[in-house]
Amino acid sequence: MKDKSLDYNSIIGLFLILFVLTVFTYFFNDKEKEEINEKKNFFKSNEKNFFLKKENVEKKNFSFLENNVLKLKISNVGGGIDEVLLKKYRAYNSLLSYHTKNLFLVKNSSFLYKMSFSNEKDIINTENLLFKSFVFNNEKKGIKILLMRAKSPYGKGFLDYVYTIGKNNQYDIGFYIRTINFFPFKKLISIKIDQKLISLEKDRNWENSYTQAYFSKNSKSIEYLSEKKTEEKYLPGINWFAYKQQFFASIFKPEKILKNIFIKSNNLSSGKFLKKIQFKTLIKKNKDEEFNFSFRFYFGPLDFNLLKKYKNGFENIIPFGWGFLKWINKYFFLIIFQFLEKTNLNYGIIIIFMTIVVKLILSPITYKQYKLSAIMKLIRPEIEKLNKKYENKKDTFKKQKAMMELYKKIGINPMSGCISTLIQVPIFYSLFKFFPTIINLRGKSFLWVEDLTSYDSIFELPFFIPFYGNHVSLLTLLYSLALLIYTKLSNNEKKNPSEIENSPISNMNFILYLMPIMMLLFINSYASALSLYYFVSNVINICFLFFIKKFMLDEKKIIVRIQDKKINDI
Repeated sequence: MKDKSLDYNSIIGLFLILFVLTVFTYFFNDKEKEEINEKKNFFKSNEKNFFLKKENVEKKNFSFLENNVLKLKISNVGGGIDEVLLKKYRAYNSLLSYHTKNLFLVKNSSFLYKMSFSNEKDIINTENLLFKSFVFNNEKKGIKILLMRAKSPYGKGFLDYVYTIGKNNQYDIGFYIRTINFFPFKKLISIKIDQKLISLEKDRNWENSYTQAYFSKNSKSIEYLSEKKTEEKYLPGINWFAYKQQFFASIFKPEKILKNIFIKSNNLSSGKFLKKIQFKTLIKKNKDEEFNFSFRFYFGPLDFNLLKKYKNGFENIIPFGWGFLKWINKYFFLIIFQFLEKTNLNYGIIIIFMTIVVKLILSPITYKQYKLSAIMKLIRPEIEKLNKKYENKKDTFKKQKAMMELYKKIGINPMSGCISTLIQVPIFYSLFKFFPTIINLRGKSFLWVEDLTSYDSIFELPFFIPFYGNHVSLLTLLYSLALLIYTKLSNNEKKNPSEIENSPISNMNFILYLMPIMMLLFINSYASALSLYYFVSNVINICFLFFIKKFMLDEKKIIVRIQDKKINDI
């Protein structure tokens, strides 16, 4: 019985072992299958993540780089810059009629950086790659580093985007691209940088006229695409390129000169974007070497002194005007403005003082012009006598010779009036480019003026007047009125009481009175700082007119010298 019981126990034990093994094997296989399936699904999901669609935002996350003046938001999808916030500036808020909104140069993926790698069968577009982020601090160099790494979907290699930013007040960002054991690709690599430029100012149309694509073939000269129409160009090589707005810019400076460039600018007639600017280049490389490339991005203000520090000619994208006007603005008005800016006064007061300083510098020219006008008025009877004496056309040469002798005896040169006018005309027109481009005036108020770089409005019209606009600028009205008064007074000084009212000279005077009306229409939508400057300038001209007549010119003495025909100086 004992043996039988052992046999029964052995049989029962064997069955239990078999049962346990069967159950274990069953569950193990299921678990192994689940693990295998999980790995497959994980691989597939990761493979899909390398080619994420833009609408798939559930897995989208962001990394941040920040210093005192900049804040960058960088997406893990594509590894590109999703937002650029300028901390020290504000965008115009139409609801409050003031600059109160956060100023984003890039927002909601308005900036696109994309590279394309390819071999005979496959193409990798980096805008669809999923990047992982790693943040480092380099205390010695005072920089923050963001490494964005994407795995190749066709191999074991990696693509790295390395962003670096200074910890203080730097507006430029380092951007380094490198491949590590990336899959075999052809010699050509495509790089594309597109940006939709966001409207930031009060007057969209005015702002759009200052928004352009610029590029430099060397550090000394710059070129640009049209600000009014769609334009594209092929360029054999560039040193840097920029997407410029009225007061801000996105500048891209590669480490080496880029060749085979395509650049295009499209105007956007409505919406929150001003223009879409596209840039594309093809880079050649040896087949077996890794790809390494460096950029520096500048996202910041168009500040002349700040841009000049980069020593690449970036400051030349500030539109100070063409030719001689540009030199007047950079080396005359800008220097005076920056000197007065140190007083820390209201910017409207600074413009008034700037006007006074400029008028004082030009006062010798102004005095000569007024003196010539006064003398020409007094000698008009003598000129009329010469005109009657030499009425015959055959005596034209004799008449001119006699007039030149008269001018010489009086001690004047009629051409000096033309020369003084020619000197003042470039100064007059250079200001049209100066005030709308000075970022220091942006958002600065004065009395009823909200922003000195835009028009002031005391009344909105329910309709649009060609050349004038749909608003009434008080500063423009004041300037036009001052110009009208000055024109009237200066004409009275030039006009001889003995003149016949209907003479040709008298009939031509009405043309001068068209100038205030033309200026009223022309600068109504210009920067209010310009109207303020011209208003103060004309008030000073009126004061000069009275001062010179009262204290500096002795008409009786001039008449005596005309009669005596002396050659002494007046």
